[in-house]
Order: sequence, then structure tokens, then C-alpha cells
Amino acid sequence: METKAALLAAASALTLLGVTFVLSPLLLPATAAASQKPSTNIVSTAASHGMEGEAKRGHSLFDHNCAHCHGDDARGDEGPSLYDLRKTDARITKIIKEGIKGEMPRFGTKLNDADIQALIAYLRTLKN
Repeated sequence: METKAALLAAASALTLLGVTFVLSPLLLPATAAASQKPSTNIVSTAASHGMEGEAKRGHSLFDHNCAHCHGDDARGDEGPSLYDLRKTDARITKIIKEGIKGEMPRFGTKLNDADIQALIAYLRTLKN
């Protein structure tokens, strides 16, 4: 009986933590997000340079796999524009892997996880 209660308490706590994590971007006031200053340390600079390389690779993958529906400039054609995406990386990954029934084919067998992350890095560079 005590084990059940402990498991129930742990599950409740994890659920609450998960909900808080998922909703945290929505709970931040707009001024808090705007007031955050970008980091200028060496680690973030190195990471951004690595991301540039990933984004370039992602652009190449996009040209070969996505441009025929989303347009050469990713502004949409048969598929929607991919500028200023508000989906999470996890959601984009799922869409790329599983497709959208009747709208977009699956790419889960064609693209590996590293390819998908490179595509996402490219998509994150697309700003209006």
C-alpha cells in the first residue's frame, strides 16, 4: 500500500513537472523574453558556428527532399511556408518522420536523426 502511494505521488510530481516544462514558454511575460540578452561566451559562439554548418547541410537536404512541395525558398507551394515556424523541434521531427496523412509523405526511412536535426537547424534560420 505504501509503495502504491509513493508511486502515485512520484507520478503526480512528474506530471506536474512535465506540464510546467511544456507551458513555461507561455507563462513568461513578453517583457521577460525580450529582456533576456544573448550570451557572448566562447561556448555559445562555438555552438552557433557549428549550427551554421548544420543549417547549411539542412539547406542541402531541404533542396533535395522538401523544395518540390515547400518551394525553393521555403515560402510554400503545394506545401505551406516554413518561415517563422512555431512548432517545437520534437513536433517537427515527428512530422518529418511520420508525414501528414494525405498531405506530406513520411521521411522516417529516408532521413536519419542527424539529417532531421540539420533540417530543423535550417528551418530555424528562416525568418520573415
